[in-house]
Amino acid sequence: MSDLALQRIGTRNVKHLAATTRLAPVNRTTEKMLIGDTQNITRNSAGSATQVSAPTDFNVVSLGKPNSGGGSGSTAGFPGITGAQQAAANSAYDLEPPDQGLCSNGSYVMEVVNNAFEVYSTSSKAVVVPPTATTSLFGVPSENAGSFLSDPHCYFDAASNRWFVVELSIPNFFSAHVHASKSYELVAVSDSPDPTGNFTTFAIDSTDPSAPGCPCFGDYPMIGTDANGFYLTTNEFSIYKPNFNGVQVYAMSKQELVAAADGLGGAPTVVHFSALASPFPNETVGETYHLSPALVPTGGSFDNSANGTEYFTMSDAFPVSSNLLAVYAMTNTASLASAQPSVQLTSTVVPLGQSYQFPEAGMAVAQKPYTSISQVPLLSYVESKTAASVAEGVLQADFDAVQQTTYAGGHLYTELSSASSTTASVGTTAAQWYELAPSIRGGAVSAGLAAEGSVAVRGQSLLYPDLAVNASGVGDMVFTLTGSKFYPSAAYVAFGGSGPTGNVQIAAAGSGPEDGFTCYAYYVGANYGGCRWGDFSGAVAVGSSVWMATEYIPPAVARDTLTNWGTFVFQAAAG
Repeated sequence: MSDLALQRIGTRNVKHLAATTRLAPVNRTTEKMLIGDTQNITRNSAGSATQVSAPTDFNVVSLGKPNSGGGSGSTAGFPGITGAQQAAANSAYDLEPPDQGLCSNGSYVMEVVNNAFEVYSTSSKAVVVPPTATTSLFGVPSENAGSFLSDPHCYFDAASNRWFVVELSIPNFFSAHVHASKSYELVAVSDSPDPTGNFTTFAIDSTDPSAPGCPCFGDYPMIGTDANGFYLTTNEFSIYKPNFNGVQVYAMSKQELVAAADGLGGAPTVVHFSALASPFPNETVGETYHLSPALVPTGGSFDNSANGTEYFTMSDAFPVSSNLLAVYAMTNTASLASAQPSVQLTSTVVPLGQSYQFPEAGMAVAQKPYTSISQVPLLSYVESKTAASVAEGVLQADFDAVQQTTYAGGHLYTELSSASSTTASVGTTAAQWYELAPSIRGGAVSAGLAAEGSVAVRGQSLLYPDLAVNASGVGDMVFTLTGSKFYPSAAYVAFGGSGPTGNVQIAAAGSGPEDGFTCYAYYVGANYGGCRWGDFSGAVAVGSSVWMATEYIPPAVARDTLTNWGTFVFQAAAG
Protein backbone atom coordinates (compact mmCIF):
# COMPACT_ATOMS: atom_id res chain seq x y z
CA MET A 1 0.00 0.00 0.00
CA SER A 2 1.32 3.44 -0.92
CA ASP A 3 0.07 7.00 -1.39
CA LEU A 4 -0.20 8.81 -4.72
CA ALA A 5 -0.88 12.42 -5.63
CA LEU A 6 -4.09 13.26 -7.46
CA GLN A 7 -3.31 15.75 -10.22
CA ARG A 8 -5.82 18.45 -11.11
CA ILE A 9 -6.22 19.06 -14.86
CA GLY A 10 -8.89 21.76 -15.01
CA THR A 11 -12.60 22.57 -15.34
CA ARG A 12 -14.73 22.26 -18.47
CA ASN A 13 -18.34 23.28 -19.14
CA VAL A 14 -20.24 20.56 -20.98
CA LYS A 15 -22.71 22.88 -22.72
CA HIS A 16 -19.81 25.00 -23.98
CA LEU A 17 -17.91 21.92 -25.17
CA ALA A 18 -20.94 20.68 -27.08
CA ALA A 19 -21.60 24.08 -28.63
CA THR A 20 -18.01 24.47 -29.83
CA THR A 21 -17.48 20.89 -31.04
CA ARG A 22 -16.69 20.74 -34.73
CA LEU A 23 -17.84 17.46 -36.21
CA ALA A 24 -15.39 15.92 -38.65
CA PRO A 25 -16.58 14.76 -42.07
CA VAL A 26 -16.67 10.96 -42.00
CA ASN A 27 -16.28 9.19 -45.34
CA ARG A 28 -14.00 6.70 -47.05
CA THR A 29 -11.28 9.27 -47.66
CA THR A 30 -11.28 10.79 -44.13
CA GLU A 31 -11.92 7.81 -41.82
CA LYS A 32 -9.11 6.41 -39.69
CA MET A 33 -9.11 3.24 -37.60
CA LEU A 34 -8.34 2.66 -33.93
CA ILE A 35 -8.70 -0.69 -32.17
CA GLY A 36 -9.38 -0.93 -28.45
CA ASP A 37 -6.83 -2.69 -26.28
CA THR A 38 -6.94 -6.48 -26.40
CA GLN A 39 -5.09 -7.52 -23.26
CA ASN A 40 -5.15 -11.21 -22.37
CA ILE A 41 -4.23 -13.29 -19.35
CA THR A 42 -2.86 -16.84 -19.41
CA ARG A 43 -5.19 -19.50 -18.06
CA ASN A 44 -4.37 -22.80 -16.41
CA SER A 45 -6.60 -25.55 -17.79
CA ALA A 46 -5.36 -27.99 -15.13
CA GLY A 47 -7.17 -25.98 -12.48
CA SER A 48 -10.57 -26.21 -14.15
CA ALA A 49 -13.71 -27.41 -12.45
CA THR A 50 -14.86 -30.77 -13.83
CA GLN A 51 -18.43 -29.85 -14.68
CA VAL A 52 -19.98 -26.55 -15.77
CA SER A 53 -23.57 -25.99 -14.76
CA ALA A 54 -26.22 -26.26 -17.46
CA PRO A 55 -27.82 -22.86 -18.13
CA THR A 56 -31.55 -22.21 -17.84
CA ASP A 57 -33.16 -21.52 -21.23
CA PHE A 58 -35.53 -18.56 -21.65
CA ASN A 59 -37.95 -17.75 -24.44
CA VAL A 60 -37.49 -14.58 -26.50
CA VAL A 61 -40.14 -11.96 -27.27
CA SER A 62 -39.86 -8.68 -29.15
CA LEU A 63 -41.21 -5.47 -27.68
CA GLY A 64 -41.63 -3.67 -30.97
CA LYS A 65 -39.85 -2.37 -34.03
CA PRO A 66 -36.27 -1.10 -33.66
CA ASN A 67 -36.09 2.45 -32.34
CA SER A 68 -39.87 2.59 -31.90
CA GLY A 69 -39.73 3.42 -28.22
CA GLY A 70 -41.54 0.36 -27.08
CA GLY A 71 -44.28 -1.97 -28.13
CA SER A 72 -45.89 -4.46 -25.82
CA GLY A 73 -44.53 -4.25 -22.30
CA SER A 74 -43.24 -1.26 -20.37
CA THR A 75 -40.04 -0.48 -22.27
CA ALA A 76 -39.27 2.90 -23.83
CA GLY A 77 -36.04 3.64 -25.62
CA PHE A 78 -34.14 5.52 -28.28
CA PRO A 79 -30.95 5.12 -30.30
CA GLY A 80 -27.76 6.07 -28.50
CA ILE A 81 -24.28 6.82 -29.82
CA THR A 82 -23.30 5.16 -33.09
CA GLY A 83 -19.89 4.42 -34.55
CA ALA A 84 -20.40 7.19 -37.11
CA GLN A 85 -21.26 9.75 -34.41
CA GLN A 86 -18.30 8.74 -32.27
CA ALA A 87 -15.99 9.15 -35.27
CA ALA A 88 -17.46 12.54 -36.19
CA ALA A 89 -16.81 13.79 -32.65
CA ASN A 90 -13.21 12.51 -32.74
CA SER A 91 -11.53 13.72 -35.93
CA ALA A 92 -13.02 10.83 -38.02
CA TYR A 93 -11.38 8.12 -35.90
CA ASP A 94 -13.50 4.96 -35.95
CA LEU A 95 -12.91 2.82 -32.87
CA GLU A 96 -14.00 -0.72 -32.12
CA PRO A 97 -15.19 -2.18 -29.81
CA PRO A 98 -17.71 0.30 -28.36
CA ASP A 99 -17.08 0.09 -24.61
CA GLN A 100 -19.99 1.65 -22.78
CA GLY A 101 -20.71 3.56 -19.60
CA LEU A 102 -24.22 4.58 -18.48
CA CYS A 103 -25.46 6.56 -15.49
CA SER A 104 -28.62 8.40 -14.46
CA ASN A 105 -30.10 10.47 -11.66
CA GLY A 106 -33.68 10.04 -12.88
CA SER A 107 -33.77 13.38 -14.70
CA TYR A 108 -30.86 12.82 -17.06
CA VAL A 109 -29.09 9.86 -18.59
CA MET A 110 -25.42 10.13 -19.53
CA GLU A 111 -23.96 7.63 -21.99
CA VAL A 112 -20.21 7.38 -22.56
CA VAL A 113 -19.07 5.17 -25.44
CA ASN A 114 -15.35 4.81 -26.11
CA ASN A 115 -14.19 8.41 -26.53
CA ALA A 116 -17.53 10.19 -26.91
CA PHE A 117 -20.36 11.08 -24.51
CA GLU A 118 -23.95 12.22 -24.84
CA VAL A 119 -26.62 13.41 -22.37
CA TYR A 120 -30.37 12.74 -22.66
CA SER A 121 -33.43 14.08 -20.86
CA THR A 122 -35.41 11.24 -19.29
CA SER A 123 -38.70 13.13 -19.57
CA SER A 124 -38.52 14.04 -23.25
CA LYS A 125 -36.05 11.32 -24.36
CA ALA A 126 -34.36 14.17 -26.25
CA VAL A 127 -30.63 14.67 -26.66
CA VAL A 128 -29.56 17.69 -24.60
CA VAL A 129 -25.81 17.24 -25.21
CA PRO A 130 -24.96 15.70 -28.61
CA PRO A 131 -21.98 13.36 -29.05
CA THR A 132 -18.90 15.16 -27.76
CA ALA A 133 -15.31 13.95 -27.44
CA THR A 134 -14.26 12.76 -23.99
CA THR A 135 -10.81 14.21 -24.67
CA SER A 136 -12.43 17.65 -24.47
CA LEU A 137 -14.28 16.74 -21.26
CA PHE A 138 -11.06 15.55 -19.62
CA GLY A 139 -8.97 18.36 -21.09
CA VAL A 140 -6.35 16.12 -22.72
CA PRO A 141 -4.94 16.05 -26.28
CA SER A 142 -7.04 14.48 -29.01
CA GLU A 143 -6.38 11.33 -31.04
CA ASN A 144 -4.77 13.56 -33.66
CA ALA A 145 -2.06 14.24 -31.07
CA GLY A 146 -1.62 10.52 -30.40
CA SER A 147 -3.83 10.13 -27.31
CA PHE A 148 -5.54 6.84 -26.57
CA LEU A 149 -8.63 6.87 -24.33
CA SER A 150 -10.63 3.75 -23.59
CA ASP A 151 -12.92 1.89 -21.17
CA PRO A 152 -15.19 4.67 -19.85
CA HIS A 153 -17.52 4.31 -16.88
CA CYS A 154 -19.80 6.84 -15.22
CA TYR A 155 -21.86 7.00 -12.03
CA PHE A 156 -24.29 9.40 -10.38
CA ASP A 157 -23.75 9.40 -6.63
CA ALA A 158 -27.01 10.36 -4.88
CA ALA A 159 -25.24 10.94 -1.56
CA SER A 160 -23.07 13.75 -2.97
CA ASN A 161 -25.46 14.69 -5.83
CA ARG A 162 -22.56 14.53 -8.30
CA TRP A 163 -21.66 12.78 -11.54
CA PHE A 164 -18.38 10.92 -11.92
CA VAL A 165 -16.80 9.86 -15.23
CA VAL A 166 -13.60 7.81 -15.53
CA GLU A 167 -11.48 6.61 -18.45
CA LEU A 168 -7.96 5.31 -18.99
CA SER A 169 -5.50 7.44 -20.96
CA ILE A 170 -2.15 6.70 -22.64
CA PRO A 171 -0.67 9.92 -24.07
CA ASN A 172 1.32 9.58 -27.31
CA PHE A 173 0.21 5.97 -27.77
CA PHE A 174 -0.57 6.60 -31.45
CA SER A 175 2.13 9.23 -32.03
CA ALA A 176 4.43 8.45 -34.92
CA HIS A 177 7.54 10.03 -33.40
CA VAL A 178 6.99 10.04 -29.63
CA HIS A 179 7.38 7.00 -27.35
CA ALA A 180 4.47 6.54 -24.93
CA SER A 181 5.96 6.55 -21.44
CA LYS A 182 3.05 7.52 -19.15
CA SER A 183 -0.51 6.43 -18.41
CA TYR A 184 -3.31 7.93 -16.34
CA GLU A 185 -6.71 7.15 -14.89
CA LEU A 186 -8.81 10.24 -15.60
CA VAL A 187 -11.61 11.25 -13.21
CA ALA A 188 -14.14 13.99 -14.02
CA VAL A 189 -16.46 15.27 -11.24
CA SER A 190 -19.48 17.52 -11.79
CA ASP A 191 -20.04 20.59 -9.64
CA SER A 192 -23.81 20.01 -9.41
CA PRO A 193 -26.59 17.49 -10.18
CA ASP A 194 -26.70 18.97 -13.71
CA PRO A 195 -24.51 16.88 -16.09
CA THR A 196 -24.62 19.67 -18.69
CA GLY A 197 -22.71 22.07 -16.41
CA ASN A 198 -19.12 22.14 -15.15
CA PHE A 199 -16.87 19.13 -14.61
CA THR A 200 -13.46 19.31 -12.97
CA THR A 201 -10.96 16.68 -14.09
CA PHE A 202 -8.21 14.94 -12.17
CA ALA A 203 -5.59 12.36 -13.13
CA ILE A 204 -4.02 9.44 -11.28
CA ASP A 205 -0.61 8.45 -12.62
CA SER A 206 -1.00 4.72 -13.34
CA THR A 207 2.42 4.25 -14.98
CA ASP A 208 3.74 2.38 -11.89
CA PRO A 209 7.40 2.64 -13.03
CA SER A 210 8.82 0.34 -10.33
CA ALA A 211 6.57 -2.63 -11.23
CA PRO A 212 7.72 -5.41 -13.62
CA GLY A 213 7.60 -4.52 -17.31
CA CYS A 214 6.45 -0.95 -16.73
CA PRO A 215 5.70 1.73 -17.93
CA CYS A 216 2.24 0.23 -17.51
CA PHE A 217 -1.38 1.24 -17.88
CA GLY A 218 -4.53 0.45 -15.94
CA ASP A 219 -6.95 -1.44 -18.15
CA TYR A 220 -10.72 -1.43 -17.57
CA PRO A 221 -11.06 1.15 -14.75
CA MET A 222 -14.21 0.62 -12.68
CA ILE A 223 -15.95 2.91 -10.18
CA GLY A 224 -17.11 2.12 -6.66
CA THR A 225 -18.36 4.30 -3.81
CA ASP A 226 -19.42 3.99 -0.20
CA ALA A 227 -20.38 6.70 2.30
CA ASN A 228 -16.77 7.87 2.58
CA GLY A 229 -14.73 6.88 -0.42
CA PHE A 230 -14.41 6.94 -4.18
CA TYR A 231 -12.69 3.84 -5.58
CA LEU A 232 -11.11 2.84 -8.88
CA THR A 233 -9.86 -0.63 -9.77
CA THR A 234 -7.78 -1.52 -12.83
CA ASN A 235 -5.91 -4.44 -14.37
CA GLU A 236 -2.26 -3.45 -14.83
CA PHE A 237 -0.59 -4.39 -18.13
CA SER A 238 2.73 -3.24 -19.56
CA ILE A 239 2.35 -0.77 -22.42
CA TYR A 240 4.96 -2.59 -24.53
CA LYS A 241 5.80 -5.90 -22.88
CA PRO A 242 3.77 -9.04 -22.05
CA ASN A 243 3.83 -8.35 -18.30
CA PHE A 244 0.60 -8.48 -16.31
CA ASN A 245 0.82 -7.22 -12.72
CA GLY A 246 -2.66 -7.96 -11.44
CA VAL A 247 -5.30 -5.72 -9.93
CA GLN A 248 -4.60 -2.17 -8.75
CA VAL A 249 -6.92 -0.41 -6.28
CA TYR A 250 -7.06 3.36 -5.87
CA ALA A 251 -9.04 4.80 -2.93
CA MET A 252 -9.66 8.40 -1.92
CA SER A 253 -12.06 10.48 0.16
CA LYS A 254 -15.25 11.15 -1.80
CA GLN A 255 -16.01 14.28 0.20
CA GLU A 256 -12.52 15.71 -0.38
CA LEU A 257 -12.73 14.86 -4.08
CA VAL A 258 -16.02 16.73 -4.40
CA ALA A 259 -14.64 19.69 -2.43
CA ALA A 260 -11.57 19.78 -4.69
CA ALA A 261 -13.84 19.81 -7.73
CA ASP A 262 -15.58 22.84 -6.20
CA GLY A 263 -12.25 24.58 -5.62
CA LEU A 264 -12.70 24.37 -1.84
CA GLY A 265 -9.57 22.43 -1.00
CA GLY A 266 -6.63 20.49 -2.30
CA ALA A 267 -6.93 17.16 -4.04
CA PRO A 268 -7.30 14.17 -1.70
CA THR A 269 -4.56 11.63 -1.07
CA VAL A 270 -4.93 8.51 -3.20
CA VAL A 271 -4.25 5.23 -1.40
CA HIS A 272 -2.85 2.66 -3.86
CA PHE A 273 -3.00 -1.12 -3.33
CA SER A 274 -0.91 -3.31 -5.65
CA ALA A 275 0.67 -6.79 -5.77
CA LEU A 276 -2.41 -8.32 -4.16
CA ALA A 277 -2.12 -11.97 -3.16
CA SER A 278 -4.79 -14.07 -4.84
CA PRO A 279 -7.49 -15.45 -2.53
CA PHE A 280 -7.99 -18.44 -4.84
CA PRO A 281 -6.20 -21.82 -4.55
CA ASN A 282 -3.05 -22.42 -6.60
CA GLU A 283 -2.61 -18.76 -7.52
CA THR A 284 0.01 -16.33 -6.25
CA VAL A 285 0.82 -12.64 -5.93
CA GLY A 286 -0.15 -10.76 -9.09
CA GLU A 287 -2.66 -13.38 -10.17
CA THR A 288 -5.70 -11.26 -9.45
CA TYR A 289 -7.88 -10.04 -12.29
CA HIS A 290 -10.73 -7.57 -12.52
CA LEU A 291 -11.78 -6.61 -9.02
CA SER A 292 -15.27 -5.14 -9.38
CA PRO A 293 -16.09 -2.43 -6.78
CA ALA A 294 -19.66 -2.12 -5.58
CA LEU A 295 -21.98 0.75 -6.42
CA VAL A 296 -25.05 1.60 -4.35
CA PRO A 297 -28.31 2.41 -6.19
CA THR A 298 -30.24 5.61 -5.54
CA GLY A 299 -32.18 5.12 -2.31
CA GLY A 300 -29.85 2.36 -1.12
CA SER A 301 -27.80 2.31 2.08
CA PHE A 302 -24.04 2.12 2.47
CA ASP A 303 -22.40 -0.28 4.92
CA ASN A 304 -21.17 1.84 7.84
CA SER A 305 -19.78 -1.07 9.85
CA ALA A 306 -16.07 -1.12 10.73
CA ASN A 307 -16.00 2.69 10.40
CA GLY A 308 -17.10 2.44 6.77
CA THR A 309 -16.89 -0.53 4.38
CA GLU A 310 -16.65 -0.81 0.59
CA TYR A 311 -17.12 -4.25 -1.02
CA PHE A 312 -15.69 -5.76 -4.21
CA THR A 313 -16.17 -9.04 -6.09
CA MET A 314 -13.78 -11.05 -8.24
CA SER A 315 -14.15 -14.18 -10.37
CA ASP A 316 -11.51 -16.90 -10.44
CA ALA A 317 -10.06 -15.89 -13.79
CA PHE A 318 -6.94 -18.01 -14.22
CA PRO A 319 -8.39 -21.53 -14.42
CA VAL A 320 -10.61 -22.12 -17.43
CA SER A 321 -13.59 -22.90 -15.23
CA SER A 322 -14.30 -22.49 -11.55
CA ASN A 323 -16.97 -22.75 -8.86
CA LEU A 324 -15.51 -19.95 -6.72
CA LEU A 325 -15.98 -16.20 -6.37
CA ALA A 326 -14.10 -13.88 -4.04
CA VAL A 327 -15.45 -11.01 -1.96
CA TYR A 328 -13.12 -8.23 -0.82
CA ALA A 329 -13.84 -5.53 1.75
CA MET A 330 -12.03 -2.27 2.42
CA THR A 331 -12.73 -1.19 5.99
CA ASN A 332 -12.14 1.99 8.02
CA THR A 333 -12.94 4.03 4.93
CA ALA A 334 -13.87 7.04 7.08
CA SER A 335 -10.11 7.44 7.61
CA LEU A 336 -9.66 8.34 3.93
CA ALA A 337 -10.47 11.95 4.90
CA SER A 338 -7.71 12.04 7.51
CA ALA A 339 -4.15 13.19 7.05
CA GLN A 340 -2.96 9.59 7.28
CA PRO A 341 -5.58 7.18 5.91
CA SER A 342 -5.56 3.74 7.54
CA VAL A 343 -7.76 1.46 5.45
CA GLN A 344 -7.53 -2.33 5.41
CA LEU A 345 -8.30 -4.69 2.51
CA THR A 346 -9.30 -8.29 3.27
CA SER A 347 -10.81 -11.07 1.14
CA THR A 348 -12.66 -14.35 1.38
CA VAL A 349 -13.63 -17.10 -1.08
CA VAL A 350 -17.27 -18.10 -1.67
CA PRO A 351 -18.02 -21.63 -3.01
CA LEU A 352 -20.78 -21.64 -5.63
CA GLY A 353 -23.43 -24.15 -6.54
CA GLN A 354 -23.02 -23.47 -10.29
CA SER A 355 -19.68 -23.33 -12.08
CA TYR A 356 -18.79 -20.87 -14.81
CA GLN A 357 -16.44 -21.33 -17.74
CA PHE A 358 -14.14 -19.00 -19.67
CA PRO A 359 -12.91 -19.83 -23.18
CA GLU A 360 -9.32 -21.00 -22.83
CA ALA A 361 -7.93 -19.64 -26.08
CA GLY A 362 -10.63 -17.18 -27.03
CA MET A 363 -14.02 -18.01 -28.44
CA ALA A 364 -16.30 -16.25 -30.89
CA VAL A 365 -20.11 -16.37 -31.16
CA ALA A 366 -22.24 -16.44 -34.29
CA GLN A 367 -24.63 -13.87 -35.67
CA LYS A 368 -27.54 -14.45 -38.03
CA PRO A 369 -26.37 -14.76 -41.66
CA TYR A 370 -27.08 -11.79 -43.87
CA THR A 371 -29.89 -12.19 -46.39
CA SER A 372 -28.82 -9.41 -48.76
CA ILE A 373 -25.37 -8.19 -49.73
CA SER A 374 -26.69 -4.67 -49.10
CA GLN A 375 -26.55 -5.47 -45.36
CA VAL A 376 -22.75 -5.88 -45.49
CA PRO A 377 -21.31 -3.18 -47.75
CA LEU A 378 -17.89 -3.35 -46.09
CA LEU A 379 -17.69 -7.10 -46.71
CA SER A 380 -18.61 -6.41 -50.32
CA TYR A 381 -15.89 -3.75 -50.56
CA VAL A 382 -13.27 -6.12 -49.14
CA GLU A 383 -14.27 -8.78 -51.64
CA SER A 384 -13.85 -6.26 -54.45
CA LYS A 385 -10.36 -5.39 -53.21
CA THR A 386 -9.19 -8.95 -52.62
CA ALA A 387 -10.97 -10.68 -55.49
CA ALA A 388 -11.90 -13.42 -53.03
CA SER A 389 -14.98 -14.60 -51.20
CA VAL A 390 -15.14 -13.24 -47.64
CA ALA A 391 -17.09 -14.91 -44.83
CA GLU A 392 -19.45 -13.03 -42.55
CA GLY A 393 -17.76 -12.16 -39.29
CA VAL A 394 -18.28 -13.79 -35.90
CA LEU A 395 -18.29 -11.72 -32.68
CA GLN A 396 -15.48 -11.94 -30.16
CA ALA A 397 -16.70 -12.90 -26.69
CA ASP A 398 -13.52 -11.71 -25.07
CA PHE A 399 -14.20 -10.33 -21.60
CA ASP A 400 -13.86 -13.07 -19.03
CA ALA A 401 -14.63 -11.82 -15.52
CA VAL A 402 -17.38 -10.49 -13.28
CA GLN A 403 -18.64 -7.16 -14.49
CA GLN A 404 -20.66 -4.62 -12.45
CA THR A 405 -21.26 -5.23 -8.74
CA THR A 406 -24.14 -3.65 -6.79
CA TYR A 407 -24.55 -3.43 -3.02
CA ALA A 408 -28.24 -3.35 -2.07
CA GLY A 409 -30.11 -4.43 1.04
CA GLY A 410 -26.90 -5.77 2.61
CA HIS A 411 -26.23 -8.11 -0.33
CA LEU A 412 -23.90 -8.03 -3.36
CA TYR A 413 -25.20 -8.70 -6.88
CA THR A 414 -22.88 -9.46 -9.78
CA GLU A 415 -22.83 -11.24 -13.15
CA LEU A 416 -20.56 -12.73 -15.82
CA SER A 417 -20.59 -14.49 -19.20
CA SER A 418 -20.07 -18.25 -19.22
CA ALA A 419 -18.93 -20.05 -22.38
CA SER A 420 -20.39 -23.27 -23.73
CA SER A 421 -16.94 -24.62 -24.59
CA THR A 422 -13.31 -24.02 -23.72
CA THR A 423 -11.94 -25.10 -27.07
CA ALA A 424 -14.54 -24.46 -29.80
CA SER A 425 -13.60 -21.60 -32.09
CA VAL A 426 -17.30 -20.62 -32.29
CA GLY A 427 -19.66 -21.40 -29.42
CA THR A 428 -22.37 -19.80 -27.31
CA THR A 429 -22.45 -17.85 -24.06
CA ALA A 430 -24.93 -17.58 -21.20
CA ALA A 431 -25.32 -14.89 -18.53
CA GLN A 432 -24.82 -16.06 -14.94
CA TRP A 433 -25.70 -14.05 -11.84
CA TYR A 434 -24.83 -14.30 -8.16
CA GLU A 435 -26.24 -12.82 -4.96
CA LEU A 436 -23.75 -12.86 -2.07
CA ALA A 437 -24.21 -12.04 1.61
CA PRO A 438 -21.11 -10.32 3.07
CA SER A 439 -20.34 -9.35 6.66
CA ILE A 440 -17.47 -7.87 8.66
CA ARG A 441 -16.14 -9.41 11.88
CA GLY A 442 -13.00 -8.27 13.62
CA GLY A 443 -12.13 -6.09 10.64
CA ALA A 444 -12.16 -9.07 8.21
CA VAL A 445 -14.73 -9.99 5.57
CA SER A 446 -16.71 -13.20 5.32
CA ALA A 447 -19.43 -14.00 2.79
CA GLY A 448 -21.89 -16.68 1.78
CA LEU A 449 -23.92 -17.51 -1.29
CA ALA A 450 -27.50 -16.24 -1.01
CA ALA A 451 -28.73 -17.11 -4.51
CA GLU A 452 -27.47 -17.79 -8.03
CA GLY A 453 -28.77 -18.61 -11.49
CA SER A 454 -28.28 -18.34 -15.23
CA VAL A 455 -30.03 -16.97 -18.28
CA ALA A 456 -29.61 -18.50 -21.73
CA VAL A 457 -31.42 -18.68 -25.04
CA ARG A 458 -31.02 -22.13 -26.56
CA GLY A 459 -28.44 -22.15 -29.35
CA GLN A 460 -27.93 -18.36 -29.13
CA SER A 461 -25.57 -16.11 -27.13
CA LEU A 462 -25.96 -13.40 -24.52
CA LEU A 463 -22.97 -11.05 -24.53
CA TYR A 464 -21.74 -8.73 -21.78
CA PRO A 465 -24.53 -8.89 -19.20
CA ASP A 466 -25.01 -6.06 -16.72
CA LEU A 467 -27.38 -6.60 -13.78
CA ALA A 468 -28.78 -3.49 -12.07
CA VAL A 469 -30.97 -3.76 -8.97
CA ASN A 470 -32.59 -1.08 -6.85
CA ALA A 471 -32.51 -0.73 -3.07
CA SER A 472 -35.04 -3.58 -2.80
CA GLY A 473 -32.90 -5.99 -4.82
CA VAL A 474 -35.10 -6.06 -7.94
CA GLY A 475 -34.16 -4.74 -11.36
CA ASP A 476 -33.19 -5.92 -14.85
CA MET A 477 -30.27 -7.56 -16.64
CA VAL A 478 -29.22 -6.17 -20.04
CA PHE A 479 -27.10 -7.85 -22.74
CA THR A 480 -26.64 -8.23 -26.48
CA LEU A 481 -28.58 -11.17 -27.94
CA THR A 482 -27.02 -12.74 -31.04
CA GLY A 483 -26.85 -16.07 -32.82
CA SER A 484 -28.07 -18.04 -35.80
CA LYS A 485 -31.60 -16.65 -35.33
CA PHE A 486 -30.79 -13.07 -34.33
CA TYR A 487 -28.74 -10.20 -35.64
CA PRO A 488 -26.99 -8.48 -32.68
CA SER A 489 -29.86 -6.96 -30.70
CA ALA A 490 -30.35 -5.00 -27.47
CA ALA A 491 -32.20 -7.26 -25.01
CA TYR A 492 -32.87 -7.74 -21.33
CA VAL A 493 -34.65 -9.89 -18.77
CA ALA A 494 -36.53 -8.73 -15.67
CA PHE A 495 -34.89 -9.58 -12.33
CA GLY A 496 -37.31 -10.13 -9.48
CA GLY A 497 -36.85 -10.97 -5.82
CA SER A 498 -36.05 -14.59 -6.73
CA GLY A 499 -33.97 -13.84 -9.82
CA PRO A 500 -34.71 -13.55 -13.56
CA THR A 501 -38.36 -13.89 -14.49
CA GLY A 502 -40.45 -13.92 -17.65
CA ASN A 503 -38.92 -13.84 -21.13
CA VAL A 504 -35.78 -12.43 -22.67
CA GLN A 505 -37.18 -9.26 -24.25
CA ILE A 506 -35.73 -7.57 -27.33
CA ALA A 507 -35.78 -3.79 -26.84
CA ALA A 508 -34.22 -3.05 -30.25
CA ALA A 509 -33.74 -5.71 -32.91
CA GLY A 510 -30.56 -5.62 -34.97
CA SER A 511 -31.02 -4.68 -38.63
CA GLY A 512 -28.20 -6.90 -39.91
CA PRO A 513 -24.90 -8.49 -38.96
CA GLU A 514 -21.89 -6.64 -37.57
CA ASP A 515 -19.99 -5.34 -40.61
CA GLY A 516 -17.17 -3.30 -39.07
CA PHE A 517 -13.50 -3.18 -39.96
CA THR A 518 -12.44 -5.51 -37.13
CA CYS A 519 -14.46 -8.29 -38.80
CA TYR A 520 -12.07 -8.58 -41.72
CA ALA A 521 -8.48 -9.76 -42.13
CA TYR A 522 -8.08 -7.13 -44.85
CA TYR A 523 -7.94 -4.52 -42.07
CA VAL A 524 -6.75 -6.35 -38.95
CA GLY A 525 -4.85 -9.46 -40.04
CA ALA A 526 -5.76 -13.11 -40.42
CA ASN A 527 -5.40 -14.11 -36.75
CA TYR A 528 -7.42 -11.37 -35.10
CA GLY A 529 -10.32 -13.61 -34.08
CA GLY A 530 -13.47 -11.88 -35.23
CA CYS A 531 -15.46 -8.68 -34.91
CA ARG A 532 -14.74 -6.72 -31.75
CA TRP A 533 -17.90 -6.30 -29.69
CA GLY A 534 -18.36 -4.00 -26.71
CA ASP A 535 -16.49 -5.15 -23.61
CA PHE A 536 -19.40 -4.17 -21.37
CA SER A 537 -23.00 -2.99 -21.33
CA GLY A 538 -24.50 -0.40 -18.97
CA ALA A 539 -27.41 -0.45 -16.51
CA VAL A 540 -28.52 1.62 -13.53
CA ALA A 541 -31.58 1.33 -11.30
CA VAL A 542 -33.37 4.53 -10.36
CA GLY A 543 -36.35 3.94 -8.11
CA SER A 544 -38.86 1.59 -9.71
CA SER A 545 -37.24 1.58 -13.15
CA VAL A 546 -33.91 0.67 -14.75
CA TRP A 547 -32.06 2.54 -17.48
CA MET A 548 -30.04 0.25 -19.75
CA ALA A 549 -27.82 0.49 -22.82
CA THR A 550 -26.00 -2.05 -24.93
CA GLU A 551 -24.61 -2.48 -28.41
CA TYR A 552 -26.74 -3.56 -31.37
CA ILE A 553 -26.84 -3.03 -35.13
CA PRO A 554 -29.06 -0.01 -35.89
CA PRO A 555 -30.70 0.74 -39.26
CA ALA A 556 -28.22 0.95 -42.13
CA VAL A 557 -28.62 4.72 -42.47
CA ALA A 558 -26.75 5.10 -39.16
CA ARG A 559 -23.49 3.55 -40.40
CA ASP A 560 -20.30 5.08 -41.80
CA THR A 561 -17.86 3.33 -44.11
CA LEU A 562 -15.89 1.35 -41.52
CA THR A 563 -18.44 0.66 -38.75
CA ASN A 564 -22.13 -0.11 -38.42
CA TRP A 565 -22.45 -0.59 -34.64
CA GLY A 566 -24.73 1.51 -32.50
CA THR A 567 -26.10 1.57 -28.98
CA PHE A 568 -29.68 1.52 -27.77
CA VAL A 569 -30.68 3.32 -24.56
CA PHE A 570 -33.92 2.23 -22.92
CA GLN A 571 -35.93 2.20 -19.72
CA ALA A 572 -37.91 -0.68 -18.23
CA ALA A 573 -39.73 -1.38 -15.01
CA ALA A 574 -37.56 -2.96 -12.32
CA GLY A 575 -38.33 -6.63 -11.80
